[in-house]
Amino acid sequence: MKKRKHIFLDERAKVERLTNKIKKYEKYKPYHEKTAQEDFRLQEKLAQLSIVASNFMMTGHSPTLVLTKREEGDEVPMPAGGGQKDRARDIICKIDFRKLYRGGKGRKIDPIMIITAICMYVMRQDNPRRGDIKYSNDFIKNVGVTKEIYTHISKKLDSYQYS
Repeated sequence: MKKRKHIFLDERAKVERLTNKIKKYEKYKPYHEKTAQEDFRLQEKLAQLSIVASNFMMTGHSPTLVLTKREEGDEVPMPAGGGQKDRARDIICKIDFRKLYRGGKGRKIDPIMIITAICMYVMRQDNPRRGDIKYSNDFIKNVGVTKEIYTHISKKLDSYQYS
């Protein structure tokens, strides 16, 4: 067996090794401190949100302020339309999915299923008089959202919204 020779590092190489070790431990942050650009899971969820939003034809950007007359007679800028996708994005960024719906005991859990339920919740908030959601829709059926799952997630979202 050949004897290994020692490799002596010069000063620059030693400094580079130490800075790499420091960077390695500095780049890890707690989950609640990470932004969307740093957390790949959140990026994945936001990509799935765009798929679901295009499937449901949700309105995209923040609502525009339009001058509307109130009962008193004065005109006030009020939001008109839009913002569904932005509100869904805010919910997805803030809420932990494990607290919304837990898997186990044969229950299938998938992030796109929860994202679909969140989008349905946001659309229902915009138009509460809308008829019942058709769970027989191909997309909703393939994702796996049922009436029980949707009611469970919407109750959790209501409790988070009012607390």
